[in-house]
Amino acid sequence: MKISLLAIPVLLIVTLSCQGTKSEETTIFESLDKLPSVSVKDVSAFSLGNENVLISGTHQEITLESIQLLSGISAAIKIGEETSCLENPTSFTKYPFAAKQFFQLENQGVEINQLQYLNNDKLGVTLLYSIKNVENSAKNVQFQVQVNTDLKPSVLKDSTFGRDAADQVIFDELTGIFTAKDGANDWYAVWGSSQDYTIEPINSNCTLEVSELGASTGLEISIELAANEERVIPIFIAGSDQGEFTAIETLIDLRAEIQTDWDERFAVIDSLQRTSKINIPDAEIQEAYEWSKYKTGLVEFEKGLKRHSRGDDDNEELYKVIELLSKDFVEKVDQAIFSTKGPRHLSPGHVMIQPLLLISPFGILPDIENRVTYIRPNLPADWESASLENLWIEDNEISIYINSADKQLTIEVTQTQKKAGISIELPEKYTKVKVLGKEVSNDTKDGFRRILMTGDHVKVEAML
Repeated sequence: MKISLLAIPVLLIVTLSCQGTKSEETTIFESLDKLPSVSVKDVSAFSLGNENVLISGTHQEITLESIQLLSGISAAIKIGEETSCLENPTSFTKYPFAAKQFFQLENQGVEINQLQYLNNDKLGVTLLYSIKNVENSAKNVQFQVQVNTDLKPSVLKDSTFGRDAADQVIFDELTGIFTAKDGANDWYAVWGSSQDYTIEPINSNCTLEVSELGASTGLEISIELAANEERVIPIFIAGSDQGEFTAIETLIDLRAEIQTDWDERFAVIDSLQRTSKINIPDAEIQEAYEWSKYKTGLVEFEKGLKRHSRGDDDNEELYKVIELLSKDFVEKVDQAIFSTKGPRHLSPGHVMIQPLLLISPFGILPDIENRVTYIRPNLPADWESASLENLWIEDNEISIYINSADKQLTIEVTQTQKKAGISIELPEKYTKVKVLGKEVSNDTKDGFRRILMTGDHVKVEAML
């Protein structure tokens, strides 16, 4: 049988053409499964933010560090004469820099996912609405968004920043951008969609209560959905206290860099998931530690760190502090980060989770100048094991595995820099010590036995 090689590229082209290319927005939704996530249990207490922008509450109030932009935003789907408000989501999922609400409108045969996400450097929010026709017949869908503005000083500012006045909203048909301005100040909120869609100004039936000096206006985008087809409609929101041009410039950047912004944040979180990863029996503390990484970055070890001698009572108190800081951590951390911007004499709690866990129970103290890592394990009594993988100390990647059971403590350490020193420090109550299965002598200082070694693999067993 003869096969024409010429037919293969032709077949490939036809196949690819039938599959089509995925939009940037679709690939963003598909990548969500690779991000860490938690379920939002209390929608009224929801917050998603960074130092510059905060989305909060049931109605998704949007606030910048200097001014509040919106008191709320609502959406609706209209098919024929029936309008469904997107409220009471079937599920609500939070990610480190994004949140997704899922709405199942069985009576209209559509499913909607609303995704909102933040970029660290842009004073705005990107919202993506994925609308899927789950029936075997085509549909004409009117997608509606109602925006309530409330331009005023943020909660982080005092009365000297400016006096709130009535908001005014205009729509530019040429650009498809809505602009809201405070009547007495150069405070602006702007919003719009992709230039691929035609926007019609409307007032939706699904609207929220408007504040005394705020304003409310809506938009509608009509789309045709084939059977089982899915489309994504983006909405971009930005603001500024520096004038209209700055706000619109940010919106244009959000629109132009939708995939770049997502990819940059995704890459950071993806790397953090694999770095300085702990595994401990306490699920709430472990979750707080991991999300502390995602929200504040990795802890950095400074030169000249000193260990303060701690008794058992001090270590128990330190562990209680860790438990307290871990309580509802994911729910509270975004609000805390937004509210604590600026110089502080004390580090906020969400920054302290990582160093406290590394100090106790892992007991890590790096001596960067002498390239020695001191490890003094101190697991809580009800922990039988704990591990820390891929911790970077300068150019050295270290993993530590601790097991405590049957009157024996085992510490196993691997590192990438073979010449770097590892000093295991054990309480004097452990009378017999083995290194890689061989009993060794060791010196004692301040009530601890010290075993100093080099190499890429170290294993110490201590018996009572």
